Amino acid sequence: MYWHWHIIILLSYFVGSLSFGAFLARINDVDIFSSGSGSSGATNIKRTLGGSAGSLVFVLDFLKGYIPSLIIVKSFPEENYLNIRLAAFGLIGVLLGHSFSIFHKFRGGKGIASTMGGLLAIMPNTLVIGIFLWLVIFHATRIVSIASLCFAASAILTSYLFSYPKDCIMYVVIINGIIFWQHRTNIIKLLNGTEYKFTKKS
Repeated sequence: MYWHWHIIILLSYFVGSLSFGAFLARINDVDIFSSGSGSSGATNIKRTLGGSAGSLVFVLDFLKGYIPSLIIVKSFPEENYLNIRLAAFGLIGVLLGHSFSIFHKFRGGKGIASTMGGLLAIMPNTLVIGIFLWLVIFHATRIVSIASLCFAASAILTSYLFSYPKDCIMYVVIINGIIFWQHRTNIIKLLNGTEYKFTKKS
């Protein structure tokens, strides 16, 4: 009866495991897992390979979250929010694959771009508020990690305020757990005042 839940989590995990950042770094003869923060996400790609490469990886990781979530939303009935619930569940699989890729010794990125993509398909109103908050905090601090953590945390509150099903909110909490775990070294640096800042160009 619940076969689709199992299929969705497995397929989503394998899609998430496709690391565009690691692939782009490899063709540039860079081991991204030994460079910078050791993440294959857009921020570390930008610091390591440059802005254009970072932007490309952000877009690809965003689509990695958006396309599977959109397919699920369009493929299942809206009754009892089944499509939204399944898509949110699938986004957990994407995030697990992105952060702990089976193709890269269970290493990966931190999941913000893919989460944004997934939320666009699943909870667009939550995404809009989260991105606004991310922009405000980043421009105030120039620190990507604190802006990203606040974005992720805000999704819990807004998904509750917009009255999404309780299990969807629970899935957002799980997604936050993955994101905060992947940012654990950033959190330590934030507490120590040593986190990396992007300086403004003069």
